[in-house]
Amino acid sequence: MGGQPVCRVSVHRAPHLHCSRALEVYSIRLRARSRNVRRFLFHGEMERRSVVEGTKKIVLTALVFGIWAMVFCASQALGQTPETEKAKDTSQETAIYLGEVVVTATKFPTQIERVPGRITVITAEEIEETPFERVDELFQQVSGVQTNRTNGIFELSPQVTMRGLGGNEPGRTLVLIDGAPASVGDTGNMRWNRINLADIERIEVFKGPGSSIYGSNAMGGVINIITKKPDKPFEGDVSVGYGSFDTKQGSVRLGGKQAGGQGFFGQVVATILDSDGYTSLTEDSRDYDNRIDRFVEEFTLNTKVGHSFDEGNFFELSHSYFDDRRGEGYKYNIDEGSHRDFDTNSLSLLYKGSHEKWQWRMNAYYQREEYFWHRDFENSVSLYTVNSDRDDYGATLSLSREIGKWSTLIFGGDIRSSSVDATDDYDESDECAKNKGKLDQYAIYLQDEFHLLDDRLVLVGGVRYDTAKFHDGAYASNISPFDQLTTEMDDNDWQAFSPKLSARYNFTDKASIYGSYSRGFRAPILDALCRYGIFHGRFYDANPNLENETLDSFELGGDATFFNALDLSVSAYYSRGKDFIYSVDTGETRFLWGRDRSVYIMDNVTEVEIMGLDTDLTYRFNKDVNMFVHYTYNASTIEAFDERPEIEGKTLEYAPKHSVSAGINYLNPIVNARVVFNHIGDQYTDDMNTEEIEGYETVDVKLWRELNFLLPGMTASLTVQNLFDEAYLRSEDEKSPGIFAIGEIKYAW
Repeated sequence: MGGQPVCRVSVHRAPHLHCSRALEVYSIRLRARSRNVRRFLFHGEMERRSVVEGTKKIVLTALVFGIWAMVFCASQALGQTPETEKAKDTSQETAIYLGEVVVTATKFPTQIERVPGRITVITAEEIEETPFERVDELFQQVSGVQTNRTNGIFELSPQVTMRGLGGNEPGRTLVLIDGAPASVGDTGNMRWNRINLADIERIEVFKGPGSSIYGSNAMGGVINIITKKPDKPFEGDVSVGYGSFDTKQGSVRLGGKQAGGQGFFGQVVATILDSDGYTSLTEDSRDYDNRIDRFVEEFTLNTKVGHSFDEGNFFELSHSYFDDRRGEGYKYNIDEGSHRDFDTNSLSLLYKGSHEKWQWRMNAYYQREEYFWHRDFENSVSLYTVNSDRDDYGATLSLSREIGKWSTLIFGGDIRSSSVDATDDYDESDECAKNKGKLDQYAIYLQDEFHLLDDRLVLVGGVRYDTAKFHDGAYASNISPFDQLTTEMDDNDWQAFSPKLSARYNFTDKASIYGSYSRGFRAPILDALCRYGIFHGRFYDANPNLENETLDSFELGGDATFFNALDLSVSAYYSRGKDFIYSVDTGETRFLWGRDRSVYIMDNVTEVEIMGLDTDLTYRFNKDVNMFVHYTYNASTIEAFDERPEIEGKTLEYAPKHSVSAGINYLNPIVNARVVFNHIGDQYTDDMNTEEIEGYETVDVKLWRELNFLLPGMTASLTVQNLFDEAYLRSEDEKSPGIFAIGEIKYAW
């Protein structure tokens, strides 16, 4: 639009801010509930709370006894059973593998049976067998983790949350790629669409607060995506697929390393996805008469080069490029309709080394997301674009030192900086709005790990100190009524100590129990501090006066293997959050883009309470057949809110009480199969719990066969998601794509 005016707005004392399918049957199952239905008289409410508190104590006591009894009985039974070799099964989900090594718990290689907490590992082989197309979908099979991808591969911004912390605020789960933070600091979102499944070696999911090591954002847990490195002088794979909605996808991975285990290595991975999409709007949507298919165009290119000096010393430099465009399913004036881009470039440097009793790890990283949103409206005067440059960079240094035979000391520090520079620019006028801000964080941490009683008992204690500062915040607009909000925002800063104390006792190599206390910490996101605008479908006012939030969590768990075939893991946790950052309806409305819209704000809820239970069970019938069940229970409640006591006792938004994932794997020479059943319970969608999304179930299937008789290394597969075409939704405006099928041919060497 060459003739488009240039927007210029400014803030006092600040520099000028320049902006230059067939018909589907479905049901919307939102139940509106009157506030009066849940209103109690004073004495009735007190009695109810007394009963609730008593029930909580009984439940917690029963859980403690139950976990102890499970592990004790297992240890006694196993102590009388002759040792036999555990059947190997690369597709099992929840077993504790003796000797398996993880890095996320401490930042250094640690045997998983020595971690006094709950950690789940998803391997590349398991990823190959799952009926999922995106990395975040894998977490449906991890207890304690909640995912949202209502629109399937067409989802704009998928969300992953953990341990009952609510599904509308993804910033409480820290996501790492090869140890470097990958979430966007401005919004707290992780761009899951940019992660290539073909590039993943394994994923480690650490549940519960990880702030004593990782600091801000690790309140619910840590997800560490570890990418592949080449093992051969020349290796790779190539795949092509075609599916529903004229979906076309492909990937290529090429890599190699010098022979002998030392020297240079390199790898490049490229993927492409293109789909015409589906009609996602429901009849209740105000844009339904102007619906179009919700499309996606996507390209990723990941490169990695490095040098191995010996087994414990190497460095690698990685670059990732992500280019996408995703439609929103309606059109008025713009050729593509309303759409968004999440173009991202990231660069990271990793150096790992060891010498005698010392180990060290250094990460440096930079990430820029160039977010673009072109919003379409019936009235062309209302058309506008959002251009937001979001930068994140930082460095981490971690060191480990063995002290004697029983102790390992880990210490280090982090620096991290995030910034945003965003403009809302109207197409047909010089009206615009501008927001910007920066958030700097610094931290040091110390942790000591003790191994006692012939390594059966592991004790871990640690603490981290974080300081964060918001500065250079500003908002400016020449659009009425937002022009009255033009301001240069006051700086704000936060400090937090995040302690941890945990222990694990291994009765045998097949039975153990653990307990922990840990504190999680999170600083506010920039979007909440300095932006007036749309976030997750709601209009928010900025709140630069937000305080940081903390979460104190107590956890008890146990693991046991029975008869070398049945693996059972149980974890119970109780958490209390203070100054919990939460989406709150202010009760005000503004006339925006042709209609009255409710105004929300991110505010500090005085106190929240979360009780939960994770249960994982795997049974191996034989080496070719196994089944699994994962169950999660969460009760997430607002306990106190001084400014709005009417929402006390309400359940957190998008926090289902129950979720289940169950399935079976069957391997045979003709065709291999995996069937997965998922259930997500009811969820409230507002702070007063007056609107609710009913729970839903889906069944996903994958069939695959090796075609070595045609070409060694070739595999054909068919994935069918939502086999029974269940219609589910997250809001009254949008529905899921229903059944989605895609076939793929892959060749690896």
